[in-house]
Amino acid sequence: MEAIREIQTVKDGQIQLHLPKQFWKQQVEIIILTVPQKKIINSKKISLRGCLHHYANPSVNFREEDAWHNVVKEKYGNH
Repeated sequence: MEAIREIQTVKDGQIQLHLPKQFWKQQVEIIILTVPQKKIINSKKISLRGCLHHYANPSVNFREEDAWHNVVKEKYGNH
């Protein structure tokens, strides 16, 4: 069995299909399926880096270096 796969856009309710000679004078089965539309994803990458900078408090920047250590110490103590 031979098969032809072709994707076309339906214009005015019609499509055109040109078959090679080996299909001439043969019975053929025609199956028409719609092609699922692919979502177009914006290829421009957007970075979230620095998106929270307006929440920064420069007066406490010196505490950032030990912040994780201090939180763990507060939560779990000195085990």
